[in-house]
Amino acid sequence: MPDPLYFEHIGEQFDEFMSDYDIARRIDLIFMHLLPRDKRRFDNVLEVGCGTGRISEVLVQYSQDLVVTDISARLCQSVAGHLKCRGLPADACAMALESEQFDLVLSSECIEHTASPLRALDEMCRVVRPGGYLILTTPNPVWYPVLWLSQKLKIRRFEGSESWVWPRVVNGRLIRNGFHEMFFGGCHLAPWQIPGIKAILPWFDRFGSRLYPFMINYGFRARKRSAENG
Repeated sequence: MPDPLYFEHIGEQFDEFMSDYDIARRIDLIFMHLLPRDKRRFDNVLEVGCGTGRISEVLVQYSQDLVVTDISARLCQSVAGHLKCRGLPADACAMALESEQFDLVLSSECIEHTASPLRALDEMCRVVRPGGYLILTTPNPVWYPVLWLSQKLKIRRFEGSESWVWPRVVNGRLIRNGFHEMFFGGCHLAPWQIPGIKAILPWFDRFGSRLYPFMINYGFRARKRSAENG
């Protein structure tokens, strides 16, 4: 299990480990491409791994009742207090939540930091109600050698656990959990740290539904089967 104290320790410095550009592109991927076009408001929404709330600040606009979770109690309570929503400190692999209660479960860059990304995915699938949606983004293992090199060269300071899952494995797990209508997308066809490349990368993001197998981050939307849709 990842050490929750590590995330408590980095606390207010959490945003320093992230890129504003990366967050902006993931927000675009989630809310402009992965969110169902015919569903712009949900009764109850769960965000798994809220961090400092950069995604939460947008997500709250789409929810009548938002619940945020994070393995760091400090981060979770801070985001919940800021957004005036419910907060639940929890390990994504073992959430103390009843099954099938959320219309939408969303998680961005979380499962790769858990003890078992697939168990975390199973947990998220479990709490989606029939007919509801799961939206998730995570790094693409095709780029893992670049991560390894950046850590060896001490370019990347983040020291938390990292375990990346292939899109095809995620797809199979979704089917096993009773999901269908899978739609994949992605962002970052190349590292945004390359000088000048940010000017052209968003253009490629427009074709993420086809290019996601090669992109640094991929995401998906899937819907849980209900009695109506088999």
